[in-house]
Amino acid sequence: MSAPIAFDTVQLLLGSLAVTPRGIDRVDLRYARFFFESWPADCVGTLPTPWGVRWYDRQRVLRGLDRLEELWRETVRPDEDRVLMRIKSQLSGTHEPAIEKHGENNQRRIRSISRFLDLVSVTNFSFGASVVRSVPKNSIYLNIAQVGLAMPRIVSWLQHRPDVKSVFMLHDVIPLEHPELVSRKGYRRHGRIVDRTASYASGLIVSTAAARAAVLQALRLRGRVSIPVETVPLPVPPIFLEKDKLDQDLREHDYFVVCGTIEPRKNHRLLLNVWRELVRQRGERAPKLVVVGSRGRNAGAVLDTLEQCRALQGKVIVAHGLSSPALRRLVAHAKALLMPSFAEGFGLPVIEALAVGTPVIASDLPAHREIAGDLAIYRDPTDGPGWLAAVSMFADGHGPAAEMRRRVAAYQPATWSQYFLRIERFLKTFV
Repeated sequence: MSAPIAFDTVQLLLGSLAVTPRGIDRVDLRYARFFFESWPADCVGTLPTPWGVRWYDRQRVLRGLDRLEELWRETVRPDEDRVLMRIKSQLSGTHEPAIEKHGENNQRRIRSISRFLDLVSVTNFSFGASVVRSVPKNSIYLNIAQVGLAMPRIVSWLQHRPDVKSVFMLHDVIPLEHPELVSRKGYRRHGRIVDRTASYASGLIVSTAAARAAVLQALRLRGRVSIPVETVPLPVPPIFLEKDKLDQDLREHDYFVVCGTIEPRKNHRLLLNVWRELVRQRGERAPKLVVVGSRGRNAGAVLDTLEQCRALQGKVIVAHGLSSPALRRLVAHAKALLMPSFAEGFGLPVIEALAVGTPVIASDLPAHREIAGDLAIYRDPTDGPGWLAAVSMFADGHGPAAEMRRRVAAYQPATWSQYFLRIERFLKTFV
């Protein structure tokens, strides 16, 4: 028997503010698609509003999901993706990188608000129904994106509905383990997320044993010593499992890709230092680096370096707003994907790269070793010479690099259908 699902949709609504989804957004979207399209019992979406937390019916949420994918341009073919076309022209040296002009930041905000209002209008404005009074009895409340747990009203209604079991996905507790990598605001926000998990969660979903150990330790410090946990690695997005054509424009260039928000935790500075040395050693023969990611906290330091360092100009390309189909094609033709993060709870770009046969050089972290095993090259995130040697090896493409590419070609990624079989079994333990 399947219990009704009350699915938290706040992150999906807020996701419309972004041009393209982050990793956490894509996981949340895949969960929403599964439950609202396939769950045999009732499934409703919950959302905080000025008049309290309300729930909305299945069809209204599905209309929103369809429109959200359109706003994120997830349905655009790679050949039509303007960002990918710009990357290609920069790889060939025929397009100068655009410098943000005064007022463009305000224009981005206006476009973000416009996307948000567009999504609301497509779903048709409604006051919804009170979760406290009328969410289906004995439901399971699912919160996958974790971010909204920092808002008190997101989960406080559970106090009035003891029949509702709550299952949260916690992706990591990195801000609590490494406060030096986040802002004070981010540290406090994550503390509230874990606080509310300790108070309200009936069960947890995590993606790696490394994340599980860290999350359980954080909960123990808050007095929560026992909680059911399902540890199941995330699959790759379906687009990374689809066959795609060979792109001659990308194939003729030597480049590497790093994918993730530009912030201190992702350690872009190390790669800039590596590329400076590559240019010094190889000159025009140096490969290029494509940085795919939005601006995060303290991104200005990295972007200022790119603007001021003449050696990196034309060799490092920054791109934001790439659709998932275009990202798949870009990664598939790269020499390797680079993941030099100081800390990760999972590392979705790692398995995305492996799924399309692209080798990976990753920081030597428990989560990375757990998901990639012997299919990646590992380097300490502070070992500049080690990263330089690994990148140089893949740039030349022979010896160990060629062998690694052959091994990666045999990688068998997990599918979402396999993944949700385990999630479904876990949820049935709360019925």
